[in-house]
Amino acid sequence: MRVNVGSLRPIVACLLAGFLVVGAAQPAAAAPRRAEQWYLDELRIDQVHKISTGRGVVVAVIDSGVEASHPDLRGQVLPGGRSYGASGDGRSDDDGHGTHMAGIIAAKPSRDGVDGIAPGVKILPIKMRKEDGSYTDAGVAKGIRMAVDGGAKVINMSIGGPGLANPVQKSAIQYALDHDVVLVASAGNTAKGHTAVGKPANTPGVIAVTGTTKGGAFWSGSVQGPEAVVAAPGDSVYNVTNEGGYGWGDGTSDSGAIVSALAALIRAKYPDLNAPSVINRIIRTARDAGPSGRDPQYGFGVIDPMRALTANVPPVTANPLLDPAAAASTDPGATRAEGADEEFDVTQHGDRGGPTDQQVMVVGIGIAVVLVLLLGLAVFLIWNRRRYRREAARAADIPDEVLDRAAAGTYPSPDAGYAPPPGYAPPPGYPPPPGYGPPSGGPPSGYGPPPGYGPPSGYGPPGGAPPAPPRER
Repeated sequence: MRVNVGSLRPIVACLLAGFLVVGAAQPAAAAPRRAEQWYLDELRIDQVHKISTGRGVVVAVIDSGVEASHPDLRGQVLPGGRSYGASGDGRSDDDGHGTHMAGIIAAKPSRDGVDGIAPGVKILPIKMRKEDGSYTDAGVAKGIRMAVDGGAKVINMSIGGPGLANPVQKSAIQYALDHDVVLVASAGNTAKGHTAVGKPANTPGVIAVTGTTKGGAFWSGSVQGPEAVVAAPGDSVYNVTNEGGYGWGDGTSDSGAIVSALAALIRAKYPDLNAPSVINRIIRTARDAGPSGRDPQYGFGVIDPMRALTANVPPVTANPLLDPAAAASTDPGATRAEGADEEFDVTQHGDRGGPTDQQVMVVGIGIAVVLVLLLGLAVFLIWNRRRYRREAARAADIPDEVLDRAAAGTYPSPDAGYAPPPGYAPPPGYPPPPGYGPPSGGPPSGYGPPPGYGPPSGYGPPGGAPPAPPRER
């Protein structure tokens, strides 16, 4: 088979144009930032958002404050307050830690930003750190009470210290539990000198979260201990930072924020569930890892948001972290819906989140590629048709303008220099060409002009022919 390389050039040009359109359709900054959020893919957050985005739930972040002006957090942050005795609210951040936690929980999907796990929630920032970064147990306790009184249904405490909570902290935690609030705290990091699960994570009733790496392995920077409840990603967690920036976080602080977001997703999907049932759903749907059952590294297992939102988990009345019998009987895999599979039917759970920006972008790119290819095909067909006409014209030595008129279905009319081929009469209305006379030898025998018709003016019979009989009048 012979291929004309020159004829392929328009096709190549069209394909290149299509690829350029695809490249232009993808935001330059969005793809790299979203690609860094590996934990969203492991947790299947794009599918999770089809079921719940946390809409209507308030999550308190007791931390260094939250930079509410960050582009990915605009409209997500309530005024909040300060628990260390200073005036003002919680919408400022001196070191970015609280902003990073808020972004993990609630960053709004955008073309050039990052995605939060529960972008439908509102963040209630409780700033309990002074500008020098220090905080007190009394400040933490007051922050918990402020969060409860501010309407939070989930409290994230990505903070910790050695030892046990003092009576003031324990009283504040009990105040939150009595008001049907889910409390989540980071277990602690070895890089900070922690060797065991610290306070307030080690307080009964609080979800203590350890860290995992990409792939679900236990993160070596996380502390471990019998108080561990569940594990979540904590290594290289990419999200927002203060001053409008983005960056990575390493630590169980990030793990705790992820679990707080999961609690908000559940509370939005099941608004009638009490806090003990939300906690029960988180631990009963966690994927068992490490030694069978609860262990010091993973607790009850690695969180699984899809299972937590879709499994058939009966409600409970007592907090399983306060009831030893309930906690001991928890089997992370026993309460999945009978016959359930990893796949699920979104229509059974409601589409609360709608299509993500990535899905909309993919659809738009697909449409753009199809349009470019169709346009390229049309251009190629037109070009190819003209190319073949030019080649045929060159082969027949026909001028291009004549070929163009012929292709359009028009032909030139006879002009003054037109002469019919030999043996053909001139067209009607045209005189014989110069030098053209009647055929030699005269008309055939017996041939004469029709009745009533005489010879043309000035035209006589041929020499030697008998005169025409007179016409009767």
